[in-house]
Amino acid sequence: MQSKLILLEGIPGSGKSTAGTTLQSFFGCRNISSRFWREGDFDHPADFEGIARLGESQFDDLLTRYPELDERIREQTVVRGDDYLLKYRKLQSLHPQKIDRSLVDELSRLDAYDGLPMEEYCRLALDRWHDFCDAAKDVDEVTLMECVYLQNPLTVMLARHNAEPHFARQHIEKLTEIIRELNPLVIYLFPHDVRAALLHVHTERPKEWADFVIWYLTGQEYGKAHHLSGYEGVIQFYQMRQKMEVEILRNLPIQQLIVEHSGDEWERCNEAIVNFIRPFFL
Repeated sequence: MQSKLILLEGIPGSGKSTAGTTLQSFFGCRNISSRFWREGDFDHPADFEGIARLGESQFDDLLTRYPELDERIREQTVVRGDDYLLKYRKLQSLHPQKIDRSLVDELSRLDAYDGLPMEEYCRLALDRWHDFCDAAKDVDEVTLMECVYLQNPLTVMLARHNAEPHFARQHIEKLTEIIRELNPLVIYLFPHDVRAALLHVHTERPKEWADFVIWYLTGQEYGKAHHLSGYEGVIQFYQMRQKMEVEILRNLPIQQLIVEHSGDEWERCNEAIVNFIRPFFL
């Protein structure tokens, strides 16, 4: 059975985006329609990039206080039952002169990832995966995604909430069951030297990225409980997360490939990835 969903996972700097490019080339050469949803896309169908969750009364109050933004706010809002999901970062990006900082700050406190209790985030995340699968199963296209299967949920649950590992495992198990009908494939990029991968990323990405990651991973519940600090604390967190992700993945009923590498073996890695997916697209 052809897969309709390929999930790329691994720590920052492990090669997820490179693998995604390889897969796009593979599908392009075979005239197979595909789409690669990268991390950070405001319109991502299964992620929450800059999305606030409001209830109906909160949403109505927002429109009452900002009548001049009524149409623009509605354009960036998806309603699912009692959940009003507002793409506030996209709203800010599209209308920077009209969206003041106080509104962004207000909505960020309702951010699906970073403003809600963990149980609420998990519910919204699983609902979003249900909606994505319902739409994807009827589309003749292979969807590629990075970071949304393991990285993002585990980072929120662990770093922000210091959740017990079994809660994180249960969430991923539920997610896996939801996406099963798409015959998903997971490709996990596994650098042997986590420290080297992260130090390389540190030199490649802007200082703002490092500052945010240091705060997110060391300044919240997990970091405080484990006395993490600085970029060394970031490395310790990712060493823990990589180990946990692989342990979880190996016990899941899902087709998977774990690509171990030293950081400079991309030709071999790409060949392994292509050999893994080829039987699913004959």
